[in-house]
Amino acid sequence: MLCSSLARDRVAHAYLFTGPDSVGKSTAARIFAQALNCAGGADARPCGECRQCRLAEEGNHPDIRVFTGGERGHKSVIPIEVIRQQFVYDVHLKPVLGRRKVYVLDPADRTAHLAIHTVLKTLEEPPPYVVAILVTAHPEVLPPTIPSRCQRVVFQLVGTDAIRDELVRLGLETEAAASLARLSGGRIAWAIGAVRRPQVLDARRALLDLCSHIDARAVPASVRIAEEIKLQAAQLARADSEPEQEGEEAEQTPKAPSGDRAVRQELPWCLDIMVSWYRDLLAIGENGPLLNPDYEKALRERFRPQLVLQAQCAVESILETKHAIQRNANIDVALESLVIGLVGAFD
Repeated sequence: MLCSSLARDRVAHAYLFTGPDSVGKSTAARIFAQALNCAGGADARPCGECRQCRLAEEGNHPDIRVFTGGERGHKSVIPIEVIRQQFVYDVHLKPVLGRRKVYVLDPADRTAHLAIHTVLKTLEEPPPYVVAILVTAHPEVLPPTIPSRCQRVVFQLVGTDAIRDELVRLGLETEAAASLARLSGGRIAWAIGAVRRPQVLDARRALLDLCSHIDARAVPASVRIAEEIKLQAAQLARADSEPEQEGEEAEQTPKAPSGDRAVRQELPWCLDIMVSWYRDLLAIGENGPLLNPDYEKALRERFRPQLVLQAQCAVESILETKHAIQRNANIDVALESLVIGLVGAFD
């Protein structure tokens, strides 16, 4: 659709890129911004070779502005001062090098309240050379008048096989690529980012091994197990804070957080891995497909028909803990309570 609008030179003045996190919205927005000013042929934009494309790829194009927010307390927001100076006032200046001035708000739902209403006024009557691209996984939090003035572009989760094939193309072994593809939940950008983080697969193995040993005999080790879950999240957080974040990874967070906040961001994924273990226990009983086929032997050794109810309760308990942590519950208390409940359920 975007290529067609470029070829016919019928570009909307505003776009709303929506869809789940880490499926390509940010990457697509930057490529589309680059294509809008590409000097190449209409059927080959962006060409990646002209001056316009090179400047855009380097982040130095004077007619392309990408707003990703800044740290303010515990929230990353695009402040109204930035919107006013670099968007509202700037749109009235004609392009310096390209055909169009492109403004990317990513994520748009993290724009300060007053700033987003200022954006609305600009979207109502923009100059003909202006294109605004709003990127968000949560369009419902925007004022309804914003989406109504944008052409909506919906991004979907990517199939597991397609993600696996792309990871193999990037040089990952087939088995590891298949594991990451399943773990990604259709979020291809997350999977590509995880290729650069071997800690992801290490954490998965550690967490699944923990789950395989949680039973009544693990009661004395409950606190240690809770600490191990937190440790895996901390190791992932440290890996996130390392440099070499580019492309769609910027969609997940503009700036890597630190300390307990970083651990809190990684814990939901760790708990999802634990959910996958108990989900697979249920799948064994129904002869269903497994999320962790490399653990099939361990799962079959552990499975008992009478454990089905306990596995269902375990899934509910883990999800409740996940939501509690996302709502700022004390991490240590939440994890210790979870583990004590899990070992008690499998007596």
